[in-house]
Amino acid sequence: MRKGRYYLGRVVKINLDQDGLMNAIANAPIITIGKFDWTITDIEDNRGAEFPYIFGKLSKYAKDGHAKVIDEVSRSQINADVPNLLEASSSVVYLPEFSGIAFLHVWNGIQEDVFPRRFKSVVEAACDGSMVACDVEPICDYRALTSRLQMLSHFT
Repeated sequence: MRKGRYYLGRVVKINLDQDGLMNAIANAPIITIGKFDWTITDIEDNRGAEFPYIFGKLSKYAKDGHAKVIDEVSRSQINADVPNLLEASSSVVYLPEFSGIAFLHVWNGIQEDVFPRRFKSVVEAACDGSMVACDVEPICDYRALTSRLQMLSHFT
């Protein structure tokens, strides 16, 4: 995972079990919000591990992206069309044992207030919006969190 500011939260599920949520993360659909598309990419599905988790990246990209490239002949910058241009990517890990989630704040791309809304939209779209809800709530009981973290023997 990249270095940066990570936020911790709990995933609150309504009419959605752990397997359903993990399947939605592992097989995330592409959704369009505004001028960007969103999905979860680079999945590492470790449900069968001793300490199960799913890792991925919530990715924000433009279907019809544009970037500056160098035209070597004229030695100038020109605009080029770049399909599916990645705008931002936030690393995310889900721990089913705790319904816990950690995600990376991406400055000027996927802020801490945007991530929960987009994650919710992607997961609910994976379930076809069929009477399910998935919310990411920030952890606010720091004493309980600290005592849980002290129980860990190591953190990788």
